[in-house]
Amino acid sequence: MAITQFNRESWRRVERMVEASDIVMEVLDARDPEATRSPRAEAMVRERGKGLLIVLNKADLVPMNALLRWKRALERDAPTIFISAKYRLGTRMLTKTIKRTATRIPVTVLVMGYPNVGKSTIINYLSGRYAAPTSPVPGWTRGEKIIKARPWLTVIDSPGIIPVESNDPGMRIVRGEESPSDVEDPVRSAISLIKRMLELGSTALMDRYGIDVRDPMEAIEAVARRRGFLLRGGRLNIDEAARAILRDWIEGKLTYYTLPRGDST
Repeated sequence: MAITQFNRESWRRVERMVEASDIVMEVLDARDPEATRSPRAEAMVRERGKGLLIVLNKADLVPMNALLRWKRALERDAPTIFISAKYRLGTRMLTKTIKRTATRIPVTVLVMGYPNVGKSTIINYLSGRYAAPTSPVPGWTRGEKIIKARPWLTVIDSPGIIPVESNDPGMRIVRGEESPSDVEDPVRSAISLIKRMLELGSTALMDRYGIDVRDPMEAIEAVARRRGFLLRGGRLNIDEAARAILRDWIEGKLTYYTLPRGDST
């Protein structure tokens, strides 16, 4: 994909925030860590001598054996923990790991990741009752904030700064780069997402909708029938069914999980 002017500016924003931090916390979706990583951002962190901490969020949606395999694989690159910020599982370990990773206290942590991986929930946990009013950072764009989370911890909130790195419509949904309500071609995105689930042997379609099909388009049609998504004349509303599937993924109601490359046992 050609690097656009927008992407170049986005990477400059990433660079500015990395420079302002001591540690970069990269938040990944535990269901699909590889798809929600940014190797380029990680390389930037290392090149600037900053600490890197990988956090697998939404651990409540993934079996423990898969989480442990991902932890082992990712720890070759950086300290890694898995948590469920939504249910506050493993969150105490998060604060302990930040302190262990820090070379000095107080410490400034940049929380980075694609949309919908749960950055805001993590920031809310870290802030707790110690949260100070947020303030925009001079020279940064709207939405980027510095938060005095605790007496020893300052958090940089970086909503949506990682540029698009894939043209795969399913991966754009997985990474939260597009919302189900705004995606231009929901059917194409849903087909790509369903293909990925089926390739991984996921039973999510059966678990969520009670359907057992191997063809993505047939799956969308079956969801339309089950949910009563109809147009005038009784025709199936395929677009609305596709958006419902995409929303279910975003909300954690429709899930698959992956294993590290080369680890299929």
